[in-house]
Amino acid sequence: MIKLIEIKTGSAFWEIDGVILRFQRKKSIGDVLTEQLIGEYRELLLNEEYKEHPTKICEINAILGDVILLRIGIEIYFETFIKMFAYYTERYIRAWELSDKKLVSNRTSMFPAFVYMFKNQLVDKSDSPIAILKNIPCDNQCFFDIYEEKFSAFWKIQVKNKVEEKEPLDNIRVRIGALMTTASLAQLPTVMITEYLEYMANKFTMERKLITIQSFCRSLMGSNLMMSRERFDPDFVRMVDVVVKKEYQHQCKKFIEDNPRQLDVKSDQWILYYKHGPSLYKNTMDFCKIQSKSLRLEIKYFMRYRYYYISAKKDTIIHTLSEAANLLVEGNPSLHFFADVDDVDVRALYMVMERRFGQESGGKSVSGIMRIFSVMSLLMDYLSSDRRDAAMRSPVPQGNPFKQYKFHNVKDYKIRTLIIPEAVAEGIDAHLHELDDIHALLYRVFSSTGMRMKEVLFLETDCLEPSPYDGLVQIKYKPYKTLKARRKQGISDYHRVLIFQSLADQIKVQIEERAMLRQTLGVPYIFVNQKPNHRPGMINMGYYVWIINKLIQQHNLCDESGEVWHFTSKQQRKTLAVTLIENGGSVDELAYWLGHLSRSSASSYYAEVRQMKLASLNTEFYSKKFDLLISKEQLADYSEEERRLLYMDFRLEQRRVEFGFCLKKLADGGCANRSSMINCVNCKNLCTGKAYLPYWQELLKEQTRLVDALILSYNQANILNYEEFKEYNQAVFIKNCYENTVKAIVEGDS
Repeated sequence: MIKLIEIKTGSAFWEIDGVILRFQRKKSIGDVLTEQLIGEYRELLLNEEYKEHPTKICEINAILGDVILLRIGIEIYFETFIKMFAYYTERYIRAWELSDKKLVSNRTSMFPAFVYMFKNQLVDKSDSPIAILKNIPCDNQCFFDIYEEKFSAFWKIQVKNKVEEKEPLDNIRVRIGALMTTASLAQLPTVMITEYLEYMANKFTMERKLITIQSFCRSLMGSNLMMSRERFDPDFVRMVDVVVKKEYQHQCKKFIEDNPRQLDVKSDQWILYYKHGPSLYKNTMDFCKIQSKSLRLEIKYFMRYRYYYISAKKDTIIHTLSEAANLLVEGNPSLHFFADVDDVDVRALYMVMERRFGQESGGKSVSGIMRIFSVMSLLMDYLSSDRRDAAMRSPVPQGNPFKQYKFHNVKDYKIRTLIIPEAVAEGIDAHLHELDDIHALLYRVFSSTGMRMKEVLFLETDCLEPSPYDGLVQIKYKPYKTLKARRKQGISDYHRVLIFQSLADQIKVQIEERAMLRQTLGVPYIFVNQKPNHRPGMINMGYYVWIINKLIQQHNLCDESGEVWHFTSKQQRKTLAVTLIENGGSVDELAYWLGHLSRSSASSYYAEVRQMKLASLNTEFYSKKFDLLISKEQLADYSEEERRLLYMDFRLEQRRVEFGFCLKKLADGGCANRSSMINCVNCKNLCTGKAYLPYWQELLKEQTRLVDALILSYNQANILNYEEFKEYNQAVFIKNCYENTVKAIVEGDS
């Protein structure tokens, strides 16, 4: 029964099936129509007519409004209203799935279902413009539960279909988000999920791609996925961790075993894998860059030979070979095989490389040419030897034109490692506490031991041993660079040096803190690490160098020239060696400390230190000692011993002359300027300074007056071409010399 009981202050009291409700009175439509529409809504609910006429409720809502319909449905016909809401929720989810709508967040919301039910509008926002569920005396959670149940059930079926078909879930993830997608996947039977994940993970192995959690999740959910574990269902994350770890362990074995299968001369790209510590790394050989197909084939055979007989798994000379082959063809387009290469081609190659590389600083151009000629010589030797593959059909070279090119004094073209300036080293030490403990420790180990990068990286947990000296501990490591030579000579694999007890204590802390990581990786190495959302592995030494350089830049640590210092790990080994030499270390002591097997390597450090000492007696040294300006050209002819003697002459003032000191060598004979008009003033051997500035200024003033007087006399005599007069040119020349000298003293230049 539906009956209007009372009208009061713009409100109407209605009795509906024994329940009295107060609504805002709809004057515009009248009480009769209101009663009729309430009745239609009542029949729609009780008889479930909305299933046959799903849009009829929208017509009623357009007149009565959603508040009246909600209150009637919830406060009088709650059970039937809940059934209707569930029905429309299913319709909304199906309609939404067929549209191009997407969730704007990972959270679902019931409000779009109400909008669809009352207004027949498909929205994807989490809120609604209609004023629903306000002042409703019931728990709204039931509607949320219904919506999430229907939503989850529908998308669970969609996810299940994808899983059964072994297809990615990216289309679903785009529609409902990563959290809902992974939550729907996690609701499937564990066996089904595991089988699906293992299949998708095995696709990486079949395609010979290294699997990571990030790459695996993106293969499932889409390449544009923003990776974050918080965006995924926890159960899904746990299962992915297990599957990816298992597949990666399988890859570590299978990829290396399958390396020989990659060495197919018909393929233009070889993907080779190798182990570095516990981690697997990829080396890609791309032959497509070699323009000539016939030369490309010969190079493939050569690279395959190097893999089998030289164990060149990390071989990078393919880049050098590609460059050389392309340059040869550019110079001689008729060249089809390396057997066609003659001395003319090699000479042309050399000239092209000289022009292309240019005269780069530090000998890079020369070292680049040497590298190419060395590699090409190895290739030609292989092609003309009995080691060449029997399947090769290319002609055999009759000679090796690259061998006749000899590069002498190769070491002189190498860029020598610089020594860290004292100011930079002190600055790094002062700010070392700003780094992570692991990176600060790495810096201290490098600085204290002079070890190479690989030697520090593979330090083992038992590296610390007691020593007979108080406050000192022995650290043992494998010098990998000389390991083969040590074994040939019957020397132990391990080398030992002394470190302070404080540094040993810091190493012990890292050993204890990273015990679980080592156990996970199954390795004995100290410096293992794990970044968030990454698998554990060895410390990235490249990142360590970047961290130190970042610290240097942040604090503007500069060398003597004012340039911000660029750090490399080799500099710490070099700096330690120089420190040992300057503190009286012998060649044998230096060789032992650095792990050299011969005195020659250590002797090269001594030779370099001697050059450094000679360079230290430079213009800056004399400027500080005597406040004099000396150019590099003036000191260029002086050896280290001669510079020391020169320093003594300056201290005893045995070389004092007018306005400074004389740098002329006594062995060069007497002074040729003593009889000249200006004596030492304009001599190249004169060394002057700030103490003589007033005299130079007075000379400049007098010479300026002389030049002005000459010009005045010329003008009075109506002489216009006086610029060519010897008298005038000499006066101007001397005046310019005085000006340059005054300027140099004032500005501090030599």
